[in-house]
Amino acid sequence: MSQRRVVRSLICVLSLSCLSGSVAQAQAPNLDSPVADAAHHKVVFENDQVRVVHYVIAPHDKTSLHYHPALVSVLLTDANAKATSQDGKTSEIHGKAGSAAWRGPTIHVVENVSDQPLEGILVEPKGAGNTAWKPPARDLVTLDPAHHKVEFENDLVRIERYWAETGMKSPMHDHPDHVQIALTDANTRATSIKGNVTEGHLKAGEARYRKAFSHAVENVGPRYEGLLVVLKSGGAR
Repeated sequence: MSQRRVVRSLICVLSLSCLSGSVAQAQAPNLDSPVADAAHHKVVFENDQVRVVHYVIAPHDKTSLHYHPALVSVLLTDANAKATSQDGKTSEIHGKAGSAAWRGPTIHVVENVSDQPLEGILVEPKGAGNTAWKPPARDLVTLDPAHHKVEFENDLVRIERYWAETGMKSPMHDHPDHVQIALTDANTRATSIKGNVTEGHLKAGEARYRKAFSHAVENVGPRYEGLLVVLKSGGAR
């Protein structure tokens, strides 16, 4: 994905953060997306650091009014939709599959105006921000900037995009606690810091939480791409 396309996609997705108007704190729990709009939003994973929500909106379908806290939004499909905020204001949503962006608290109804399903992953960090957070000692952003880049960072999260061609091997590197979202299928062979070797297989659209660890990775399949949402409230190697 070109840098220009990434920037354009991020701008499109970031437009979501302007849709909410004021978010009433007392209403938010009753409008929590997996409760108020259970037909479209499902919790994938939750612990004391993060909640991961998956959503799918069928073509020309509309959600119920629902609330989102501040989060990272990842599009798994192209987005062509209309959002209506709590005060009745409407806005168009356009974004590209694979784009990711930070979004503030939002209350809205979303209508998928396209002929294709609208699907995505929402990563909701918990806890206070960490202004003292530092990257791990063997940060792949520094070790291999040709295949690993930071797309966004604040005091709660760091969004990293990674990709690898067939046969590529990464150096040994460290991961803080994070959520991984596969944008393509991936087949890998990983070597731990103790020398243990494991095979890994991910499906496009799969999201999983991983505690801090260290490894080196070889791509044993076709080119793959994914995103890491680093949780600054968590541990690091």
